[in-house]
Amino acid sequence: MLHHTCDLCGQKIQEKRFVTRVEVYPAFDPDEITEEDLDRDNLSEISEMLADMELTGELNLDSAEPKSFRFDLCQTCCRNYAKDPLGRHRTGRMRFSEN
Repeated sequence: MLHHTCDLCGQKIQEKRFVTRVEVYPAFDPDEITEEDLDRDNLSEISEMLADMELTGELNLDSAEPKSFRFDLCQTCCRNYAKDPLGRHRTGRMRFSEN
């Protein structure tokens, strides 16, 4: 039998289990084209990328690669996460005085 643990509070999930997924990737706005975009030599950039790939065997498109996260949550943590997914109003936040 599988046992699941809440990724937020660490408690064993007894009843309902909820899954949340977060994807982080660079934004792309195709409607915004700048002069710099038009002046770029795309063919030479592709040629350099292919040459690098031949040497290393890896293709590095960008340092900001897309990332995906998956978390199992208990019912209470899911309810709290749904109210404040970015954790802006979390009570455990540290606040420093301005000296």
